[in-house]
Amino acid sequence: MSGEEKKKMECLHPGDPRVCVLLGKQSLIAGGKQLRWSRFVYRMDTEGQTLLFHTLTRKLYLIHDSAFMMHHYFDDTPAPPLYSVAILDDKWMKELYEEYFLVPEGTDESQLYLQVKNIIVIKEELPKGITHYVILPTTTCNARCFYCFEQGMEYRKMSRETVEEVLRFILEHKPKEHKKIHIHWFGGEPMCAADNIDRICDGLNEAGIEYTAEMTSNGSLFDEESVKKAAKKWKVGEIQITLDGLAEEYAKRKRYVGIEKPFETVIRNIHLLTAAGIRVTVRINIDDDNEKEAYRLIDYLKEEFSEKEKEKMRVYAHSLFGQEGEGLDSCPISNASDELEEKVQEINNKLLREGLISKDLGELFSLKSHYCMVTAPECNVLIDSTGNLFACDAMPENMRYGDVKTGIDPEKWRKVASICDVREECRECVFLPQCTEFDRCPNRLTYDNCYKQEKRKIESDLRFAYAVAIQNMK
Repeated sequence: MSGEEKKKMECLHPGDPRVCVLLGKQSLIAGGKQLRWSRFVYRMDTEGQTLLFHTLTRKLYLIHDSAFMMHHYFDDTPAPPLYSVAILDDKWMKELYEEYFLVPEGTDESQLYLQVKNIIVIKEELPKGITHYVILPTTTCNARCFYCFEQGMEYRKMSRETVEEVLRFILEHKPKEHKKIHIHWFGGEPMCAADNIDRICDGLNEAGIEYTAEMTSNGSLFDEESVKKAAKKWKVGEIQITLDGLAEEYAKRKRYVGIEKPFETVIRNIHLLTAAGIRVTVRINIDDDNEKEAYRLIDYLKEEFSEKEKEKMRVYAHSLFGQEGEGLDSCPISNASDELEEKVQEINNKLLREGLISKDLGELFSLKSHYCMVTAPECNVLIDSTGNLFACDAMPENMRYGDVKTGIDPEKWRKVASICDVREECRECVFLPQCTEFDRCPNRLTYDNCYKQEKRKIESDLRFAYAVAIQNMK
C-alpha cells in the first residue's frame, strides 16, 4: 500500500493465526447473494478515527478516513443494511470481505463460531487428569477491604485432616501424561494459612509431582524467609497484590488488623519478591474517590523500584464495579460509569508511557478455546477451605460436585460437565466468540448485564491497543 492509500485503512493486528488459518480467505458465493456486515464486527470511534474489530478472527483494523468508510458502508440502523457485491470493486471493501468483516446474507455465524472453536478445542488435546487447581487454604484475611466480594463469608482455615485429603485428591487425579500441575493459592489471604500451603507442597515434592504456582495475596504477611520458601519450595512464579493508593489511602481502604504501617510493609515485600525472581502484578482498583491518588501511586512506584525490579513487575488499573444479582463480578460498588472507565483508561495510558504496564495484548487477539474453568471441568477444579469441589471459582452451589473426602458425585458431575447449546439471545451477539454459551454461568444472569460487561471490557482493551499502536508508530 502507498502512503496515500494507508490514510484510509490499515491493519493494526492480523488476528489469531489459528482462526485465520482455519477460515482462510473468504471467497464469493455464487448466486448473486447480497452482503452484510458480520455480526462479529465491533466498531468503536476514537480520536476521529474508527476501530473495526472482529471478535471471532480477532483481527483489528484502523479506519483513518472514518467519514468516507462509515458514510458509504456502515449504517447504524437496527436492521443491518444489505449491499450489492459491487461494493467489492473497492479494494478496501474487498479486503474486509476476504477477512470476514462482510459476509453473504444468510450466513449462520453462530454455527461458524462453534465449528471453529470445536476444532481448536480438539487440537488442544486436553490432558487426562486435573492440571489446574484453585485452592483456598483459608477464608481468613487480615484485611477488611470495603469492596471484597467475599464479605459475609465465614472465616475458616482448612483443617489438617482436610489438607491431607486435598493432597490425596491431587495425587489420585494427577495427569496421566506426567504434565505439570498448576496451583493458584487464593483466599481469604493465603498467607494466613502458610502452614497448609507448606504441607501440600511437601506432599507434592515427596510424591515427585511437578508443579508451578501463583498466588493472589495482599502481600502484607511475607518476610525474608517466607519469600524464599514461596520461590523455591512453593514454586510460586507470580503474585497479584492490590495497591489502591499511597500509605494513608491504602490503610483506609484495606483496614488491616494487626499490621503497623501496612503500605510500607507491602512495598518492602514487593522488593523481596522481585529479588527472589517472583513476578508481581500490582492491581490498582479505581473508583470515583481515588483517581488522583492512583496518579501519585504511579509516580511513587516509578521512583521506588529499579529498572531491574520493574522487569519483574506489571502494574495495571481496573475499575471497581458490580452488577445486579450474585454474579462473578458483584461487589458493593455500583456499576462503573463510562466516565470512570475513561479515567481508568487514562491511568493505564500513563502506566504505558512510564513502562509499568505490559504491551502484551495477546489475550485480546487470541480466541479463547475455553472461556473459564467451567468450560474445561475435567482439567480444572476449585477446592474450598472445607474441601468442597467446585467447577467455578465463584463457588455457586449449582457448581459443587463433591468433596475431597468422599470424592466426585457422578450425578452432580454430569450436570456440571454437560454441553450446553448457544442460548437464543446470544446467537447474534457480537461478543459470542469471546463470551460463553454456558447457560448455568452465575455471571450471565441476563443478556443486558453480560452485554454491558463485555462491551466495557472490549472498549477498554481496544483503547489500550490503539494507544500501544500509536506509541509504536512514533
